[in-house]
Amino acid sequence: MKKNYILASALLLATATTSFGQGTELFFSEYIEGAHQSGTTYGGTTPSTGNERAIEVFNPTVAGVSLDKYSVRRYSNGSSTPSEEEKLKRTTGSNVLNSADVFVYANGESTLPAILNVVDQLGASPYGTVGPNTITKSGIAYFNGNDALALVRWTGATAGQGTGILVDIFGVIGQDPGISWSAEDANGVLVTSANQSLMRRPSVSAGTKVNPQPQGGNDPKARTGYNISTEWDSYSTAFPGGVQDPAAQSYARLGEHNDYNGPYGAYAPLKTLAKFNSSIGIYPNPASGQAIVEIKGAKVGSITVLNSVGQTIMAQPRGLNEETVKLDISRLSPGLYFVQFISQDGQLKVYKELLVK
Repeated sequence: MKKNYILASALLLATATTSFGQGTELFFSEYIEGAHQSGTTYGGTTPSTGNERAIEVFNPTVAGVSLDKYSVRRYSNGSSTPSEEEKLKRTTGSNVLNSADVFVYANGESTLPAILNVVDQLGASPYGTVGPNTITKSGIAYFNGNDALALVRWTGATAGQGTGILVDIFGVIGQDPGISWSAEDANGVLVTSANQSLMRRPSVSAGTKVNPQPQGGNDPKARTGYNISTEWDSYSTAFPGGVQDPAAQSYARLGEHNDYNGPYGAYAPLKTLAKFNSSIGIYPNPASGQAIVEIKGAKVGSITVLNSVGQTIMAQPRGLNEETVKLDISRLSPGLYFVQFISQDGQLKVYKELLVK
């Protein structure tokens, strides 16, 4: 496994938050890692390619949201940088995702009607093909159970322009868990990212914006760190009763998220977040002994230094109108840290990297 940086990505990881948990941003609502084997028809007329995979995005806001600024990334086999990334773009019709509606992105070699009848976008295929929506290679939906995924919202005019902001994460970026992330839920059901059809729990109203701590522990009943069963339910598996039967895996819930019972909210304004982020700087960086935080016009309520596994190292007090804050990092070991800034009203949160020499 590569070293895991809890909040790292090739770009700034920034998040918008709300105080009451309203749905203010798109998030992943379904994940399918099909076990159907290549060359088998499974009762249909077209043999499966063995690439029956899809992900679904849900809109929990009260307004229609343009997908032009969104992309999906795959972080393959424990990588901390994206191996593939594609823009979200409907094959036909409007690229606006209506309130309470879903968008389905599937593998370009999918053959099963359960996927093809509800898909909005087929990824470029075969693997590695450069298509019109490619940002960093193509092939997100060739994921296996050990690949992390991220839903990205961009600050520019379209996806791939400006800064990419992670608004939801599936799995753990930077961790290769082996076969899959897996854990037993409260009912003893094994939830795993391999060979299962997963749905986001109905009460989940926001994506995972902070990269979770790595999954730990050898017992699925007692996981430490990331626990996939906390927010995801398994509704179908290729191993019913422990018997391998790829044909038993169903995709019947793909294309809808009607069980959602969380609150609908106003779509989060990205310009406010981008301005908050651009108003904060850290120098020198890398630093030794002391680093200076410069704040220009942003209403920052709290400053917290986190280590690479997301643990709080120190909280830095700040006067209401201070434009510069000194961070005493003399006791920190050399390495990568993250400085968390939360706005005074608690609505905005951004992270900045800090490298200690």
